[in-house]
Amino acid sequence: MLPSKETLDPSVNAYFNALLRETGPWPWHPESGHFSITHSQTGEILLIPCRHYSRAGRHLLGPDLWLDGHHGLSAIPFLDAVAWTLSLPELAQQATSAGRKNLCHRVAQSRGNLLRAIAQKRPQPSLRPQDFIQSEQALAHGHSIHPCPKDLGNMSAEEIVAFAPEYGGRFPLIWYGVHTGQLQCHDSNAARLDDALHSLQAGEPPDLRRTMAEARNSGQVVVPCHPLQHRHWQTHPSLRELQAQGHLRCLGMGASRWQATSSLRAIWAEDQPWMLKFSLSVRITNSLRHLQPQEAVRGPLLADLLNVAPAQQWLDRHPHFRVLNEPATAVICDPKGQPLPDTTLVIRHNPFRGDATRGCELLASLLQDDPDSGESRLATCLKARHAGAGEAQAWFGDYLDLAVKPLLDAQSNLGLLFGAHQQNLILRLDDRFRPVAAWFRDCQGTGFSALAYRRFGTDLAEAVLTSRNELPDELAVRLFCYYLFINSTFNVVTSLAAAGLCAEQRLLDQLRRWLEQRRAENPVDRSALDYLLGSPQLYAKNNFLCSLRAINENTLEDLQSIYHPMPNPLVVGHHTITKDEHSHDTLIAH
Repeated sequence: MLPSKETLDPSVNAYFNALLRETGPWPWHPESGHFSITHSQTGEILLIPCRHYSRAGRHLLGPDLWLDGHHGLSAIPFLDAVAWTLSLPELAQQATSAGRKNLCHRVAQSRGNLLRAIAQKRPQPSLRPQDFIQSEQALAHGHSIHPCPKDLGNMSAEEIVAFAPEYGGRFPLIWYGVHTGQLQCHDSNAARLDDALHSLQAGEPPDLRRTMAEARNSGQVVVPCHPLQHRHWQTHPSLRELQAQGHLRCLGMGASRWQATSSLRAIWAEDQPWMLKFSLSVRITNSLRHLQPQEAVRGPLLADLLNVAPAQQWLDRHPHFRVLNEPATAVICDPKGQPLPDTTLVIRHNPFRGDATRGCELLASLLQDDPDSGESRLATCLKARHAGAGEAQAWFGDYLDLAVKPLLDAQSNLGLLFGAHQQNLILRLDDRFRPVAAWFRDCQGTGFSALAYRRFGTDLAEAVLTSRNELPDELAVRLFCYYLFINSTFNVVTSLAAAGLCAEQRLLDQLRRWLEQRRAENPVDRSALDYLLGSPQLYAKNNFLCSLRAINENTLEDLQSIYHPMPNPLVVGHHTITKDEHSHDTLIAH
């Protein structure tokens, strides 16, 4: 059994990492370097080669797959292997036949989108730090542990090329005039929606600006719409009714200056002070990309809360860390006055302009495995600088201090919970490729624990009541640690270790010591630290099972139901590595 050694298949990796983590447990065979899945009805065995086994939870799998069946051992194509896994009795009972067929279809769509994105001729990324938008649009593979990370739902091939970030296209906004009585707005003291909208309109063509001025003079608010969502608005029954009543009118198309960031629905323009985030009627990963009304108000409320003394003191403690504020939102209401989630607009601060875009890289893009080398951009750039274990640990230490420490401080001393997964963390890298600053984005993913009431008091009451994002303490700890540690930090560990830069155990020991130092500082709430340092299991999101069951996590009431336990690599099998041990993990030869 000789798997390819030159390439890595992102679809194989993402699908089987999700399946192995959430189902089973399936045996790992270190002597031969593969996982095996046995079909209890047929006796067939699927063999999944593993080039790097990670206790941190994300392995380097494939790219080849093998089936040991009635006629011996033979290679099995990826999509055939997907159908085979979904016939397992353990998975067949999780969904209907139609549900399993639908997941097969989504996996195939995701794979096709991924292959097309990889095949397109784009410049190879420099080994020097990239600009903000280069890094955002480099995330071609999507979620690294998900069965269909690049399934773009009902988008056509033409729409994907026009609007998906990996194709680097530029496109215009479509502007609408909305009667003031049909628009629900939320401002913060940090910025007013009207001011933000006027600044966005200022750069549009003169004829369109005149049309906008006429609409404003007639009592309408002029708001932008994503061109992909514009087509949906034209067929939406409530929006068509508003148009018939004269309460909603399309004013025209602006200049093609906007580009998608890694999240597709959040867009950026190099000359604009604001980024924009829209609802899009597209199902990506586990949810339809509609911003719910209670989510949309979280940005303005958080922007005001961050001006209160405890939050200001927190930011002062971390001068190289900032939150990208979302100080204003708007949503169109139907003829009965109910907000329409399909129309939500979020205004997000854009510090990445001019020279300030240099060296600002998305963590998810830094950790994305290259299909040719099988290594992440982070590992490749460190190796180009002749980094060894010491340099890898120094980089990891900078990341912990600049990105993780402020977020852990916010949780443990303020009760503020930031959903800091890989796609929500941006690092500024210096010319040595070392982190020197960090940003968190996506205020819709924030929440509050009980501690926040004690720290903010009446300043928090309205925020919690309106945004409905207070979490029970146990759930708060699990979700916070999933995003910041399992999704982000453990993946940094895997990325460095899989490339042979440093032994995984050495990095896990470093992380454990760092967490023990944070606990020794006596934070107000030690629950997350105690969970990470003492619990034999951590909880991770069910991306595989959510997809299999077609669960929309954005509208799910019981979030705890979509999380599953996994071994905690900081506790299970923990030992302190000695300096005599090998300085990097051995990659299993097949």
